[in-house]
Amino acid sequence: MPVHLLWFITLGCFWGLTPSLYKLMGEHGLPITHIIVYTGLIVGVALALLPLARGRLVMSREVMLYGLGCAALLNVPFAMSLFFSRHVAATEYALIVSTAPFWNYLVALAAGREIAHPRRIGGLMTGFLSSAVLILSRGETVGSGISLWVLAAFAVPIVYSAYNWFAAAYWPKNADIMTVGAAESVFSGLLAVPFMLVLAPPWSEAAPQLSAYWTAGLASLLWIVERIAFFTLIREKGAFYTIQAIYVSTPAAVLWAIFIFGMPADPWIWVSLAILMVALWLNNSRRRVAS
Repeated sequence: MPVHLLWFITLGCFWGLTPSLYKLMGEHGLPITHIIVYTGLIVGVALALLPLARGRLVMSREVMLYGLGCAALLNVPFAMSLFFSRHVAATEYALIVSTAPFWNYLVALAAGREIAHPRRIGGLMTGFLSSAVLILSRGETVGSGISLWVLAAFAVPIVYSAYNWFAAAYWPKNADIMTVGAAESVFSGLLAVPFMLVLAPPWSEAAPQLSAYWTAGLASLLWIVERIAFFTLIREKGAFYTIQAIYVSTPAAVLWAIFIFGMPADPWIWVSLAILMVALWLNNSRRRVAS
């Protein structure tokens, strides 16, 4: 099996598990700022160990700025993901996040990295149809039957598209994957420290018990591998190729959520998923014509 394909499958499987992890951490009462700080520092330190042991941990100015930029752009949708996953069912949230390729395509169009093509436009329209089915079929609704939480959660993949574009467009020359991952993760944790101290200080009586943090520990272990897979593909294949791991993560996410939380998936979930898979095929079945 080609190495890139192995990383691709790994990334998709881990992305598929992430919505359920977000939901678990919310159910255990972990403050959002704690999750970002602790997982960021754990993942960052772990990624730095290998290049440090080899004497190759070179935090150049370019790598530091890149890591800081990635961290800043990552923390916003990361925090939004953690927040919305506490108000939207894991199966539904998994489908929402899976619309990322369409938003990435729009960003690529705006940046001149892609050209408009009828098949891709058809993919976008089909993707929006999948989203409409999901939104309009939810039970917790406002107004004319549109779920407010589900609708608002679509901001997450839109904002993530800016992060993916930046990560691919500004990769530091000759940078080591582990070093770049370490820089981003550590900065992600550090940028969230002031918010943690103000919004949810660890010494607060409202802070959850230490035993509740096993979910963050598990997420950190998985995200160490996920960051390696993500940055390997971003560097070697670019954002367009990397985001196609959604092909793997979308069905995996729905199945993980059903398995972990034991909730039945109503027929509209499967209808939305089926339409989404058609949309993903349309959106990715033509090779990129602009770099």
